[in-house]
Amino acid sequence: MTMTSERRLTGDTFGYANLCQHAATCVLTKADRRALVDHIQRADMIGTGAFEMLARLLGMKLLYATVLDDGKIDPKAATGGSRVTYAIDDEERQTGRLFHYDEFAEEDIGIHVGSLLGATLIGMKVDTRVPFLQADGTFRSVHLLTVDRNQA
Repeated sequence: MTMTSERRLTGDTFGYANLCQHAATCVLTKADRRALVDHIQRADMIGTGAFEMLARLLGMKLLYATVLDDGKIDPKAATGGSRVTYAIDDEERQTGRLFHYDEFAEEDIGIHVGSLLGATLIGMKVDTRVPFLQADGTFRSVHLLTVDRNQA
């Protein structure tokens, strides 16, 4: 990884400003918003390293994201239970189901919203590309390609 694709969080206005901007473009269901509070509380209890950054990222989504009734959300927005296809740094496409607790099907690859990847993807809309915060404070890029909520 080169420094052009990874950027450090400390002193990096690019990453922080873009994370705030990303949070402001997100749309959450009321159920997702309630679950984010639980994820933040768990991350705060641990309180160090990646968990501290996770709490900060989820906190931004709570502050800035639009919250809608579960049935009124854009079908192209990633919500809990959605099957999403995404690419990190424009590399190979990956697919998984976003989940908050243990509700994803065993045959699916689960992406826990209480992880940095899940926290980034929740609330994103198809065809958006945002900074993807890493545990070491650097950034990569994640591009949301598709959302399927038919089985959510």
